[in-house]
Amino acid sequence: MTHASNCILNARCKLANTDACNRSCSHYIALHGYSGKGGRMANAGTPADYRLLTLANSPARESQAKTYATLEKFCATFERQFEAGADRIKSLYLWSDSPGTGKTTTAVAILNEWITAHYLGSLRRDRQPLQTPAVFLDVNAFQTDYNLATMTNDDAAMANIKSTILRTQHAPFAVLDDIGVRSASEAFRSYVHAIVNYRTANGLPTVFTSNLPIEEMAVVFDARLYDRMRDMCAVLHFAGESKRGRR
Repeated sequence: MTHASNCILNARCKLANTDACNRSCSHYIALHGYSGKGGRMANAGTPADYRLLTLANSPARESQAKTYATLEKFCATFERQFEAGADRIKSLYLWSDSPGTGKTTTAVAILNEWITAHYLGSLRRDRQPLQTPAVFLDVNAFQTDYNLATMTNDDAAMANIKSTILRTQHAPFAVLDDIGVRSASEAFRSYVHAIVNYRTANGLPTVFTSNLPIEEMAVVFDARLYDRMRDMCAVLHFAGESKRGRR
């Protein structure tokens, strides 16, 4: 049988790279589905190339070593999701002055760590893991979809926008990638505000990425959204220049 070398559990599974490790494994299927389709990793909405990222194998780890040491401690708090009355898991705001410093890569690695922690933690407690324990939202692409839907009066597309909002609001964990990179209409700002406001009010951890310091969110959106975003949110700055194209 073919080893399931492309599995997010490889570093944690005793059967990894043995004859028992194959793509018929129930855990592989639960996380990765069939032929890369379906499964909890795909359900999150991350690009296919990002679905095996972890903090340990992230290409941004070396250049952001100090930040990654902090993130290791952050991800250790994910066990709190199973503890009634536990301290709230914080949100994160990852930003840099320039693109290409590893913010999105890192955010997806954190999201994958959450999915893994949720899946394994649920099984250890004899619980059924959620099908979508985490969601990735590219805010820039979401804004483009919204603009096209409103320009063309596409009711089906607007229904998808609503579905995306609800999905992102209610996910136990979410990444909002590239927030604030473009000017936004009042209507679009209200949608983003609805997502952030709901998640913050309900104590749902969120990872934001941006090329702007968090204080700028008061200008890009409004003071209320800014206040919501910084509530129980740790800010981490990614130093350096763009690493894109250097893999």
